[in-house]
Amino acid sequence: MTRTTRQIALLALLVTLDQLSKWWIEQPQFTPFSCIDGLFNIVRAHNPGVAFSMFADLPDSVRVGALVAVTAAIAIGVLIWWLKERQRDGITSWLLVLIMAGAIGNIWDRVQLGYVVDFLDWFVTIDGQAYHWPAFNLADSYISVAVVLLLVTGFKKS
Repeated sequence: MTRTTRQIALLALLVTLDQLSKWWIEQPQFTPFSCIDGLFNIVRAHNPGVAFSMFADLPDSVRVGALVAVTAAIAIGVLIWWLKERQRDGITSWLLVLIMAGAIGNIWDRVQLGYVVDFLDWFVTIDGQAYHWPAFNLADSYISVAVVLLLVTGFKKS
């Protein structure tokens, strides 16, 4: 199996895992639960915006189309970068696969549902008050981890 074939297989696997996890969360019988008391829950959240619910207040007719278009444009840019990188040694092309998988997963949600399904709820409790990071999903995780690693590896090359 070639490097490109392995990367395409990874892309398909990651998108499938993202969509299956969101499907599970969307089931009517799903009940939120705590994984690590006082730190981590699995919840059901619908984010019509982007990170931290930015642009969530825009009218649906504008928001969904604009966010799909912007995300798709970024994904196409990453695809072009991946096509140039895929045969080179190193981690860059693998990280680009993670970004594309995350973009595809979230674009799929926006097109099908008009929002992104989030469910990973990290928080810390201080003096009885819980401070939550905005809920996110596997696709968001793929993108975040890949971007951080791209930055770290990019700085190492300098």
